[in-house]
Formats: sequence, C-alpha cells, structure tokens
Amino acid sequence: MIPSLNRKLIVLHTHVRSVLLFPLILVITSCSSFGPTMVPEDQFNYNKAIAESTQEQLLINLVRLRYSETPVFLKVSSVISQYSRVFNANANVGANTAATGTGTASAGTGALWSDRPTITYIPVSGREFSRNLLTPIPPSAVFEMMQSGWPVKLVLQSIVWSINDIRSEIARPAHRRQADPEMFQLFHVWRDLREAGVLGTRKIKTKGKEDTLVMYLRGGPLSESEQNNVTKLRELLSLDSEVNQYKIVYGLVPQHKGELTVLTGSIWDIMLNIAWQFEVPSTHIQNGRTGDTFYSGHDHSTPPIKIRYSEEKPDDAFVTVQEHGYWFYIDQRDRESKRVFSFLQLLLNLAETSTPSNAPIISISN
Repeated sequence: MIPSLNRKLIVLHTHVRSVLLFPLILVITSCSSFGPTMVPEDQFNYNKAIAESTQEQLLINLVRLRYSETPVFLKVSSVISQYSRVFNANANVGANTAATGTGTASAGTGALWSDRPTITYIPVSGREFSRNLLTPIPPSAVFEMMQSGWPVKLVLQSIVWSINDIRSEIARPAHRRQADPEMFQLFHVWRDLREAGVLGTRKIKTKGKEDTLVMYLRGGPLSESEQNNVTKLRELLSLDSEVNQYKIVYGLVPQHKGELTVLTGSIWDIMLNIAWQFEVPSTHIQNGRTGDTFYSGHDHSTPPIKIRYSEEKPDDAFVTVQEHGYWFYIDQRDRESKRVFSFLQLLLNLAETSTPSNAPIISISN
C-alpha cells in the first residue's frame, strides 16, 4: 500500500507544481510596462477629438452670433490620462493520505483594468477675452500673412475694413455697407505685384525704438504690365509717386505721404461679419429671431463661408452642429468655405494669449 500511496503523492505534487506555475507566469508577464504602447493611439485619438470639438465650438459660436446670442469659448487646458492594471493569482492545494484518498488542487486568477482621463477646460473671459477677441489684429500681421503667401483677397477681405480710405464690405446690421469697387481691383493688382516680386514688406530697425514695418515697391526696370500695375496701385491707394516705401500704420486717413493706413477688425468683428452672410431659415427672420442676411453687391461675390442648414443631420459634412431646431453645417466638398473656416481658426490661435485668469476651471474626470 505504501508504494501506491507514494505514487499518488508524486502525481499530486507534479499537478500542484503545474497549477502554481501558470499564475506565476501571469504575474511575471504582467510586470512589463504598457504605458509607451498607449502613447501613439491616445495622442491620435485626443488630437482628433480636440480638433473636432474646436471646429464645432467655432461653428456654433458663429450661429449664436447670427442669432444675436452670446458666444462662449472653452479651451482645453490639459489632458491627463491615467491607466492602472492589476493582476492577482491564488492557488489552494489539498491532499488525503488515506490509501483510497485523492489529491485536490485549485487555482484562480483575476485582472483589473481602469482608464481614468482628466480633462481640464478654462473659459475664455475677462482680460483674456478682451485681448483675444476684442483687440484689432495688428496691421503688421496682415501684411506678413500676405507676404508669406496667404491669398491677398482672403486676408484683406476677412480682416481689413479699410486701407487708405478704400472701404471693404461690412455685413453686421449696425454698420452694414457695401465695399468700394476699388477694393476688388486692389485684390488683383496687389496679387500680381506680389507674385512678380515688385511689391513686398520689410521691417526697419531703429535704435531705441520698435521695429517699423513698411511696404515697398521695387525699383529698377519693370515690364510694361508691372509698371501699369504699379501706376494702378498708386492711383487706388492715392500713394505719392515720388516715394517707393510706405510706413504701415493703424488708422483711417494717412497723415503723411509716406504712410499706408490700415483699419483692421478684431476676431469678434470678423466672426460677426461672417455670421451675417450665411443663410438661415426664412421663418426665423420673419418671426424676429434674427435679422436679414447680408448679400454682397459685387458681381460673382459669395459669402466667405457657406454655412448651410437642414432639418435632418447631413451625411457628408466637414463640421456640423445642432441649434435652434436645425442642423448647421459646412459641406465636405466646399473647399473655399473650408479654407476660410480654417483661416478663421488660425486667426483665433494667433490671437490667443496666456494671461492669468480667475475664471472657474472645469475639470471632467471619468
């Protein structure tokens, strides 16, 4: 009987060792770090989510301005994602030494996974709201954009209200007006001269003073078409023909013959101008929920951003929001509207400043 019992104990011992070895392998493998593997996926997902929410926030604020409502801006201050992974293992062994007894063994494992992102939002308000949204964009920034290759018409039509007393169109009801015909001529002349390298901007350094941005017209031999465009530019802007360099300043009317005055709008002004140019349901105009849409009097002129509306959620939209019982959206195939919308986002980013704020901080933890 004893040899038989020994064989049973040996078998039982082998079985128990195998049972204990399996959870031990799990515990060892669970010690490897998994944080780095989450970075590519998380970075892409959060980037996409923040981009989409930022676009939707901009669109819904344009709609709110169209209905004379107050826009609200929240910016993501931080995103902290915490992960934890816990494994546990247990094993129980029992043996009966009786000749007819049997050995028993049991093992169990468990795992706990948690993902706890914390996202912090800061409302744009107070001094930051004033500086970011209500301060006119510096004329120097306008000319530097055009110099770096941004389309002249896009920049001037979006940001500039007047340049040397040539006025652009304003759509908001309080100061509604059509653009001067000379403004549309200026778009083409300026573009041609810039592309030919005849017109440009540069900064002049003065000791003890802030750098001055000037617009210059290149001297030297010019082709007939280039010379005609230079003459046309001087006529449109009433520039002195004896001067080839003009100081760019903020204002309405030049004080000296070597000045080029530019009146620019703030982000708030630009958004208002865009908001009053897209279509809304006619019933909303009739019942007084919003005012009449502004239409440009210039031939072939279209709204900067074609924001459409529908009672049903559109299938193929670049960005869409639901407000006032309708879906407002930008069509995915409308490249011009997408470009102006992206340009407006860029202006918001350029105007953003980081100033101390006492506004409440909103943190959402899952």
